[in-house]
Amino acid sequence: MKQHIDDTSRAYFPAKGAQWEEVKQRLAAFKDRDIGQAQGRLNVYCHQGTPELQTIRDEAYTMFSHGNAMLGGFMEGSGTMEAEVLRMALEILNGAENGIGFITTGGTESIFCAMHAAREWALVNRPVPGTPEIITPYSAHAAFDKACHFLGMNIVRVALRDDLYADVAAMEAAVTENTIAIMGSAPCWPYGLIDPITEIAAVAMRHNLWMHVDACVGGYINPWLERLGYDIPTFDFRVPGVRSMSADLHKHGYAAKPCSTVLYSSSDAETYHYVPVDNWPIGEYRTAGMVGSRPAGSIATAWAVMNVLGEEGYVEMARQCMAVKERLVEGIEKIEDLKCLKNDSTMIYFRSETLDMMTIMGGLSERGYFPFGVFNPPMLQLVPEPTSDEVINDYLRTLAEVATGVRNGTITSTALARYT
Repeated sequence: MKQHIDDTSRAYFPAKGAQWEEVKQRLAAFKDRDIGQAQGRLNVYCHQGTPELQTIRDEAYTMFSHGNAMLGGFMEGSGTMEAEVLRMALEILNGAENGIGFITTGGTESIFCAMHAAREWALVNRPVPGTPEIITPYSAHAAFDKACHFLGMNIVRVALRDDLYADVAAMEAAVTENTIAIMGSAPCWPYGLIDPITEIAAVAMRHNLWMHVDACVGGYINPWLERLGYDIPTFDFRVPGVRSMSADLHKHGYAAKPCSTVLYSSSDAETYHYVPVDNWPIGEYRTAGMVGSRPAGSIATAWAVMNVLGEEGYVEMARQCMAVKERLVEGIEKIEDLKCLKNDSTMIYFRSETLDMMTIMGGLSERGYFPFGVFNPPMLQLVPEPTSDEVINDYLRTLAEVATGVRNGTITSTALARYT
């Protein structure tokens, strides 16, 4: 991550404080320098929903802006609010009857917590002779590598099928005496594809493995796409063998960042999730995840948005996302040499057989967009949001202009150099 410090020779901490109005103006200037989400220039990681939802988030967060969710057990209101968010999350993902959940600071922490629980579960239920290992498809999120690094485990990434879905047979062949967990994505971030969760879970049951579903992207939109009639494979706690799920409320749950959930099929998992500490002067110290303090404001936004939208509202948001996706896919594929990858999500991936996609990324960056891509194979990625015709048309017009420039040589790799 680049740090955009223009002058490192001067002191930045002020000797004397400034007036709030001056500081606020500087904050506004910083924001103006960021790539604008409202104009559709930030192609990923936005998940704003609608202007109305932004207002709801702003007001709800302000009410709890200095609240610490770590103290939820001692705060009747905050604690009840968090508990209700988790019960709604479990209901949405069909784990409400016996399940348990925790709110974390993001998908990475949710995955970390699930892999930690898997490790602790294995100590009791599947002791291994060597270093514990987890098996993932090649397309699994990088957070699994991070979790394994911090937890002292090995990760085994298995090559995908030709259609970029998880190769279940190859994953099962990779199981060893040290394997403790296996996972699938719903969908994966690089391709927007939902792995064969039912088949992977069957492998887990045959070999007594912990089964995790990473639904950070799809957890809070797949159920609504299913209700709209889209062919969404069963991916949640309805699948026998699924023990844990990660799902981000700050994506299609439209909560403020950071807000994610790690959910378990059984309340027994509480034993493996928590890391209780009591050998210090304060007594027992037990937190919902890896971190201690968590922003109560983010949880407040999740509670507010979930109650304002309800199932009907979320279904409508999903319908709007897919309508935008269909318009963008149609427009992208009208541009010479560009083709979209079919997938199981709202996300869009497109590539060319003749044009250099990295140079297209650079050309879009020069024109004020934040293009996000996949390197294997080279593709560009979009996350469609409910937005105006003007934003859609501007993007398609700019993309066509850039593709033409790359094709005729007026846009070159120097654009990419400036982007990186």
